[in-house]
Amino acid sequence: MNMKKEQHFQLTIKTGPAIQNRRAYLFGFFCSFLLFFFACGSFLLNFCLIFSPDFSFPSMAGLCTLFGLSGALLFSLRKNSSFALLFLAAWGILLLALFLLREDFSRQFFSAAGAVEKLVNAVYGLRLFPGYQDIVKDKWILCFFFAAFYLLLLFLTMLWKKRTLFVLLLGVPILCSYLLEVNMPLMLFALPLGAFLLWRGAVSPQSVSRLWLLTVPLQGILFLAAAWLFTPMVSPWLFQSSEAFSDRINAVGNQLLFGEGSAPSVSSAQGNETTTSGFSYEPQTDSQSITSNPPVYTSQTVLSIELSETVSQTLYLRGFVGADYESFQWNPPGDEEWFTYAQSMGFSRQQAQDIYSLPVFAVSAENVLELSMDFPSAPAFTYLPLAGQGDSISLSESNRLSGRSSQRVTGQVFPLTLDTMGMVSLENFSQSSRGLVNAYESFCRSRYTSWDENEMGSVLEELNQLPVYSSMPEIPTDQDIQNAAEEIQNFLWSHATYSLALEPFSSDTPLAQEILYEQRAGFCIHFATVGAQLFRMYGIPARYVSGYAVLPDSLSEDGQGNFIGEVRDSRAHAWVEIYTQNAGWVPVEVTPGSSFSAPETTPTPEETPEESPSPKNNPEEPAFDAGNGSKNASLLGTAAKIIKGLLFSALFLGIIFLVLLFIHRLLFRFRLGYYAGNPTQAYLTVFKNLIKLWELEFSIKIENPLEREYFRLLSEKLPESQKKDFTSLYAEAEALAYGQEKTTPKKLRNLRRFYLAQRKNYLSGKKGPEKLRILLISLFL
Repeated sequence: MNMKKEQHFQLTIKTGPAIQNRRAYLFGFFCSFLLFFFACGSFLLNFCLIFSPDFSFPSMAGLCTLFGLSGALLFSLRKNSSFALLFLAAWGILLLALFLLREDFSRQFFSAAGAVEKLVNAVYGLRLFPGYQDIVKDKWILCFFFAAFYLLLLFLTMLWKKRTLFVLLLGVPILCSYLLEVNMPLMLFALPLGAFLLWRGAVSPQSVSRLWLLTVPLQGILFLAAAWLFTPMVSPWLFQSSEAFSDRINAVGNQLLFGEGSAPSVSSAQGNETTTSGFSYEPQTDSQSITSNPPVYTSQTVLSIELSETVSQTLYLRGFVGADYESFQWNPPGDEEWFTYAQSMGFSRQQAQDIYSLPVFAVSAENVLELSMDFPSAPAFTYLPLAGQGDSISLSESNRLSGRSSQRVTGQVFPLTLDTMGMVSLENFSQSSRGLVNAYESFCRSRYTSWDENEMGSVLEELNQLPVYSSMPEIPTDQDIQNAAEEIQNFLWSHATYSLALEPFSSDTPLAQEILYEQRAGFCIHFATVGAQLFRMYGIPARYVSGYAVLPDSLSEDGQGNFIGEVRDSRAHAWVEIYTQNAGWVPVEVTPGSSFSAPETTPTPEETPEESPSPKNNPEEPAFDAGNGSKNASLLGTAAKIIKGLLFSALFLGIIFLVLLFIHRLLFRFRLGYYAGNPTQAYLTVFKNLIKLWELEFSIKIENPLEREYFRLLSEKLPESQKKDFTSLYAEAEALAYGQEKTTPKKLRNLRRFYLAQRKNYLSGKKGPEKLRILLISLFL
């Protein structure tokens, strides 16, 4: 039997590299698209927050998609031989579009400069672009080209794999919004975070494992959970659960901010000085102390507001109401005072209750706004502006909410000011309602017109010389009240300026004397206190009110026709309310920095020390030394201003540095022959730049040589260590320039490496000022 030995062969089939490369290519393209999409979204959101252009969500999403696809497509072709041509062609198209739209771009650019001028002047008191005004609201052309330039810088950092610069660029839009003190939603932090997490998948898709694909969304989900769930839900409960724990956290924070042993604290009375404490609204429901200590806030959101329409003037959210002032303290009115008076006049309790909502019914229905406010916890006051009525809320003389656990306040309001009081008329009501209005006016005149002569006696002599005060009738008309408000405002502003840096008040000196004649400075609670008493001296019912001032530009449209915004504790403010015949109670601004006669002007809310304007002292008196609390807060405010100024300067210098780095990189790659038409031209370009480097390094100067003599003279002047290299490189370059020989990629790479090594050796041998000079020169090497 013939036996044949069977042989077994093992066959192994491996996946071709082409399939793996294709998968890596598609995955890298997808990550690059998301990276550019998120980065563009972050830039556009910050742009909208700063310049408030008329952008809709679909248009922003479309622009992000366009830039995402363009950036991903261009980045995926970076290893293609025609990449440089495609890159220059893309930017050539953009430059052509910029040339065609140059007039619109210039107009929007100068308008944006006006917007920046307004913000910088409001925050820092600086004039960067005087003379420019924000007159163009639609800035989509400017936004498009700015976003293109921003993504170009990101693209180059990815191309050169400079991750540190990439991270810094992602933070530039957020840093701009922070320096301009623009309220930033949490989405602004999620978008650059997503772009940062996608860096590795976009730049090195081959090195990404499957586990990495799971970690990216998990990291994003963890961030969103911390930002939207854990922080707002757990933090308030944690800090409110234990007073000792909260005090300990605040003490540690004060030590970090102010230094060991210098944190502001409640100071005990010494000598004739009153006891001072921190300035806060919400905790002081029974009374409110007027101290010299400046407010110190944490920039936390105290409420979220939603309006059915936008407002053109400041919206005053009424909190604490002060009726009686004595010894640096305001006390609220009793809620039963009006009800008792109304019953004595023959009105029922329900009729008396209706007086608080009557003004809003005296306004045309189309001018009444729907208002909704959400608080972190049940508020102590209604915070409903004048004129207004609340849903399922009983308004009262003190404006307090009691026995209510809801965190939402809703109602109908009309933004009432001295400018808009003409749109309200209480005379159009029925006879019974008119009688109720007359009774409440009599109550207000008896309740809110008393003033202490010992407190205000220092100003009485000056007031007698003022025309409106000296001719004020016993029952002033609304026009008389308008004139009195203007005179009171001018009187206050001519005697005192806005400042957070005050000396501790003396218990023996009335507040009006302290503010108007001695320190000649104060902030909103001081001006509102003195202002309320001045109105009473004119015979006008007035009371002190503190709460929050909502500026029109802090509200943004939500896409459904409503206007929303977040009110931070730094928007706390104090003002005066006066009673008028036709409109009832009307808020009046008396703090320097606003004008009731100009609708476009805005009040000066109590800023944090970081936001406060520079203190202004009386030029005729020496600068005063504030007490411990105010001094520390003033120093903190000054330090914060310096830090923000340094950050602003660093941002400006950083942008210049990035532009110079971009130019340097382009020139450097040009000298390495990357933009040459073919490998031969690239080789000759690198060789010529090597010759220039040697001329600079060895101080070789050859004046007007012939072409052949030039290289002979250069060879003679070079050191022995470079002569051999120069001879071989010159022979190769001459063969390429005049012969038929073509260079190879290997020779080109070797020449570039040789050039880079020579350049590195040359720069590394320099020190001190000489090295700095060479580094500047090396920009062109």
